[in-house]
Amino acid sequence: MNILLVCTEKLPVPYVRGGAIQTYIDGILPYLKREHEITVFSIADPDLPDREIRDNIRYERTAANTSEEYYQAVSKFVEGKNFDWIVIYNRPKYVSLVAKAAPNSRFLLSMHNEMFHAKKIEPQEAIKCLERVEKVVTVSKFIADGIAKLFPEYKHKLQPVYAGVDLKRFQPRWAEGAKEKREAMLATYGLEGKKVVLCVGRLTDKKGPHLLISAIAKVIEKHPSAVLFLVGSKWYGNNKENDYVREIKAEAEKLGQAVQMTGFIPPSEVADYFLLGNIFVCASQWEEPLARVHYEAMATGLCTITTARGGNPEVIIPGKNGIIITDYENPDAFAEQIDYLLSRPKESEEMGRTGRELAELYYSWSRVAWDILSIINDSKSMPLERLGLIEQDKEAG
Repeated sequence: MNILLVCTEKLPVPYVRGGAIQTYIDGILPYLKREHEITVFSIADPDLPDREIRDNIRYERTAANTSEEYYQAVSKFVEGKNFDWIVIYNRPKYVSLVAKAAPNSRFLLSMHNEMFHAKKIEPQEAIKCLERVEKVVTVSKFIADGIAKLFPEYKHKLQPVYAGVDLKRFQPRWAEGAKEKREAMLATYGLEGKKVVLCVGRLTDKKGPHLLISAIAKVIEKHPSAVLFLVGSKWYGNNKENDYVREIKAEAEKLGQAVQMTGFIPPSEVADYFLLGNIFVCASQWEEPLARVHYEAMATGLCTITTARGGNPEVIIPGKNGIIITDYENPDAFAEQIDYLLSRPKESEEMGRTGRELAELYYSWSRVAWDILSIINDSKSMPLERLGLIEQDKEAG
């Protein structure tokens, strides 16, 4: 089949600037292309050509100043072409526009955020979208439930499909070669002998790094070798700062070496930084759809502390692969659980190993691709061998 994937207008594919949706698309492309002709449409980037064929995948990129301009370009691109399926990512508002230009194509909507609220899309436009698409794939049950609450008559079209992680890139520290890489990374940042509390994500109040800085101030009273290691910047691809970033940096400086901040790290290097952690913390304060870092932490064999916000708890089994914090606005709650895990390294490691097992069983990109192709083919019985997925999973495990 001839399939078009339409990325959002914020960041390009491949994910040279990062981005959850861009990473998701990159993750499934190797499997989709095996039996299908794939085209990816995304925003232009100075480091990428406007059009190219790479690894038998066609890429089309366009510059656009607004969302409307971008999806007008998508519509112009699809007009007169014969795509069997068009997958629109996270923009239900523009499904009707693109569908008008491609009346013979079937549509799949892939939802990664809460984009069906009235502030994002007019109810009538939302209904037109839901009428036109065959299915709405969501990254969590939380997102599916939110749409079902607003438009219950379309509940039958909603299907959660959990995202995945590259099991080869994100290796646990006990994997062959990972131990040496971890030791080198620890030496680079002067973290030898430290208990590293890792957080990877954008520096914004809704991600909660300010709470972790307050928490680590209490943790170091009992664990003087503990270090909060924050990987990320305000926005993808650069180290621009705002008042919030400057404020948390000032607070971090008061704690000396107990807090380290890397700034922006290119997506291609992020996996190495996960090796630094003894435990992983996601301090999300907003109704997170389901943060990608949970999969990456699990794949790296890190016990995870997360918040009971949005879809985040859906991949954490309390006491098995992590801990869920309900008092998520309280830095003392984070300090308590960080202390608990740092005080019990064997228990923490066992939870991390369980996380890796769960990642191998349920959260490979091959499984994500299989789920999507099952929907597109309207069949649950397609043998895995046809996609070549079994061999890939064995290699990843």
